Amino acid sequence: MSTLNLRGPARIVVRQHRFVLWGWGAVALVGAALAASAWWFTSAAADDFAGTGCSVRHTVSGCGIPVRHLLSIELQYNHLFRYAALAVAALPALVGLFVAGPVIGRELEDGSYRFACGQSVSPARWLAAKLAVTGAFAVAGVTLLSAVYAWTVSRTHDTHYPLGSSEWWVYDSMGPVPVAHTLLGLALGALVALLLGRALRSMALAAVACLLVALATRAVRPAGNFWPLQLAETGIVLLLAAGVTALAFRVLRRYHA
Repeated sequence: MSTLNLRGPARIVVRQHRFVLWGWGAVALVGAALAASAWWFTSAAADDFAGTGCSVRHTVSGCGIPVRHLLSIELQYNHLFRYAALAVAALPALVGLFVAGPVIGRELEDGSYRFACGQSVSPARWLAAKLAVTGAFAVAGVTLLSAVYAWTVSRTHDTHYPLGSSEWWVYDSMGPVPVAHTLLGLALGALVALLLGRALRSMALAAVACLLVALATRAVRPAGNFWPLQLAETGIVLLLAAGVTALAFRVLRRYHA
């Protein structure tokens, strides 16, 4: 299927969901800016502390307040990016919800997809455009947030409260793994919507499916070096995403047989 064939339906998808899609891009940019600002604030506090001549390990009289101030800021930075990791790890499920509900489920429920399919747009092109547009925005946003999060995690190694890559909320939020899970969430959302044809039910089941996949991957994830594990899990999840996507198109063909 050529890019040219998808161009018309893709423009329609962007126009239909432009506020959510551009909002998603804005959230990614704001998240990146906030992460950089948080590190700048923490780094400035460390520089100010260094100028006092005090030491955290060898505290002397008169240094108690500066030491507590620095450690408090660094601890807050650590907590901030623990919560940020949970937010990034939840993005694949949010993408699945969006696809299962507003993007596909709602059009199947109210029958508006028939209008698109009646305008010289085949069902396959309709679904491909939905997945391509949503996937492009989702992958771009998650990639940006994942890269920024990886940078912020590396910055914590210069503090007294470093974040370890072995912690699941850190592992799930950096590298290619969150991108792969986002594509799987996209595919699961589409498949569930095509099977149920109801927006709210599809959103609920898509959320459960994404949660079960996340829990399953964490349960079977072995101990080992970060990057080999990331690449192996990414490959497996991408294969699953491809299989679920193929199944979604097969369901679509039966739906319109």
